[in-house]
Amino acid sequence: MNISHNSIDKLNSVLTVSIDKSDYSEKVEKTLNDYRKKATVKGFRKGHVPMSYVKKQFEKSIVFDEVNQLLQTGINDFIQKEKLSILGNPLPKEQPDFDWDADPLNFEFEIGLAPDFKVDLSKIKVDTYKIKVGEDEISKYADNFAKKYGSIKSIDQVDDDGEVNIKVEIKELDKDQNEVEFGFEKETYLFTDELAKPKKFIGKKVGDQLVVKMSDISDKASALENILDMPEEKQKEFDGLIRVTIKEISKSEPAPIDQALFDKIYGEGAVKNEKEFRQKIQEEAEKMYERETDNQMVNEVVEALIKETKFDLPNEFLSRWLHFSNDKMNSVEEAAEQLKKEEDGLRYQLIESKIAEDHDLKVEYEDVVNAIRAGIRGQMAMYGQFNLTDDDIENIVQNSVKNQNEFRRMSEQVFADKMKKIFKDNVKMKVQEISFDDFVKLMEEKHAHHHHHHHDHDHDHDHDHDHDHHH
Repeated sequence: MNISHNSIDKLNSVLTVSIDKSDYSEKVEKTLNDYRKKATVKGFRKGHVPMSYVKKQFEKSIVFDEVNQLLQTGINDFIQKEKLSILGNPLPKEQPDFDWDADPLNFEFEIGLAPDFKVDLSKIKVDTYKIKVGEDEISKYADNFAKKYGSIKSIDQVDDDGEVNIKVEIKELDKDQNEVEFGFEKETYLFTDELAKPKKFIGKKVGDQLVVKMSDISDKASALENILDMPEEKQKEFDGLIRVTIKEISKSEPAPIDQALFDKIYGEGAVKNEKEFRQKIQEEAEKMYERETDNQMVNEVVEALIKETKFDLPNEFLSRWLHFSNDKMNSVEEAAEQLKKEEDGLRYQLIESKIAEDHDLKVEYEDVVNAIRAGIRGQMAMYGQFNLTDDDIENIVQNSVKNQNEFRRMSEQVFADKMKKIFKDNVKMKVQEISFDDFVKLMEEKHAHHHHHHHDHDHDHDHDHDHDHHH
């Protein structure tokens, strides 16, 4: 077998593959003999079918399979040996009156070559942001922690301090305040901060009864549906009253901001006083925001790279290849349209590989395992599980490593993190301090101006301490 490579221009070339009969005849003979041994044909004993008969039936398709096999491995080896950087896959040229009996058999394949270009990261300039976490915000987080770890205590009477939880029994009355025999009755809970007319309830004690209208409890149909089990249609028709009997009154008391709370949140002794507690909150919030601002920075850099890095693609070849390799495409024109949509993504893939090559960016097995380990330790800490031994953690790590999807997801994560570091070290960045709310506004404005399809860099925006590892 002989392969030659002829360039048409910088981005297109043709591979000519010439296959001699001797390259496949032996294999074809062997396969035919196997067929002959197994073939069952009416009128012949098994294994005694004349070879001429077997040939006539099967030879063409066996030659076809063998030649295709040779083409595939031959071309792949050639591309690797010659270090050709190709886009798509080799595209067989149509040869309308092809003669399968010729010797040698000649095939032609078009290939699209990846453009040769340079990426200069130092030319890229982007605006980036550092989010300041102010004292008010730290206090808000601290209050939330205190609430989250708070306790419930009983109180004597309904007070107007927000979230009071009133356990009640309610019964349906008619207009004259008489009990309706088969009316609804149930036990339920009311929260003062969700009541439409809390004033009617304030000052009431356990055992007190009061008669209210449905609209005193809530003016939201969905809330009433939950509280009274009454579908919206029925609420519209309801013209009676509701008698409320108070069974218990309680409210949640935030946990005191003390050592016990610090230990519950961050593990024993990790934080020793309120000042350290607030510092820790600030650090964690800033770390979380840094993920947000990093995503923004990466998106900006990617956008700038696509705009600034100029090179041509073999678009015409790619359109034909896309049409050829994708059954859903009805025409080369349709494929060309599709390619236009995906071109930025394709360009960025090439740019990204080039940067990875320039900066010797590799993802090693160890990197991925370490990232998985760090992720698991982070999650354990988040759920307050500090009592696992290193062996327990290693077991979890080993199981994750075996899970292919998880491993692939983490490799991509490690690659993205290394790429981000390259950006941080090489791109010119103008950093601006900004509050988180202003940052969100800014991003919304940006996205309103131009809807970009971002290349696998879409991140969920979850600003909650509980959410980790978005990719």
